[in-house]
Amino acid sequence: MQPIPRHWATLRETHTFPGTGTFALTIHGWSDQSVQEAERDARARMERLVAAGGPTQHGTSGHEYYPERRLPEELLEEIHGEGGALIAAITRNRYGTAVLNTDALLISDIDLPEPSRRSRAGTRPGLLARLFGGRKSDGRDARAHEAEVQGADGGRAGGGPDVEDPAATRVLETIRAFTADHPALGVRTYRTRGGFRLLIAGAHAGPSSDRARQLMEQLRSDQLYMLLCRVHDSYRARLTPKPWRISVDRFEQLGTRTAADAVHRDWVERYRVASREFAVCRLLDVAGPAPSAVELQLIDLHDRATRADSALPLA
Repeated sequence: MQPIPRHWATLRETHTFPGTGTFALTIHGWSDQSVQEAERDARARMERLVAAGGPTQHGTSGHEYYPERRLPEELLEEIHGEGGALIAAITRNRYGTAVLNTDALLISDIDLPEPSRRSRAGTRPGLLARLFGGRKSDGRDARAHEAEVQGADGGRAGGGPDVEDPAATRVLETIRAFTADHPALGVRTYRTRGGFRLLIAGAHAGPSSDRARQLMEQLRSDQLYMLLCRVHDSYRARLTPKPWRISVDRFEQLGTRTAADAVHRDWVERYRVASREFAVCRLLDVAGPAPSAVELQLIDLHDRATRADSALPLA
């Protein structure tokens, strides 16, 4: 994969465009070489946006949450394969969570409607057995696995009682159909606080490729997530809890801080301590062929970071 940019610059200007109004524009530039080059990149982008007639015509919004180029993210770690090739990077996103970025393993997010998210635990006992054939692919007894899912939240903060939700049932049926249609793919299904996450081995599909789009559309993946993957040319998976779900103030409220600032380090420590009692996702099912060595390296990293095999509440 391409390296994550190491230098960022942000340019904010207000411009008025005939017929559309006045916009407070925020443009981000980046560079692997220097801050000065990132500043020049931001200036060039601003000039192109203004020349194109503003954000309405240009197809983006003033705040650039899902932009046509990357958003600034602190680079936390680079992950290399056995031959030394860069296979992934971990960044800190705009609200402070650690995010896995990779083009070596297809990652798909499927969101549930808000009422369905409130169950947060996954599925009712019996549902997984019906949808996935009564036995996990790694040979564990389905009844034991269902008991884990049932008791995973334990009534603690961030989780609630398990219910068989129609929207979650439809998603699991879609995943089962997808797995049957693609027997050459290794599919790992996880429950998240807001829906489901799939790690798909053997896809050999770049994040911005037509094949990736087709596979994710078949799964009815979140459209904004698909756009973000194309923009970053990387699949993305959140590895740590969202701050507001664990009673930590939002990271972006710190403003334009860097890792050298004491206020930045203080937030990171408070967030780290608060995250100890939560998981990001829970492994539900494993199907299909075994992953490659590189894919397995990324899966292991993901599962350890998200605590996917724990019984902690999801956040």
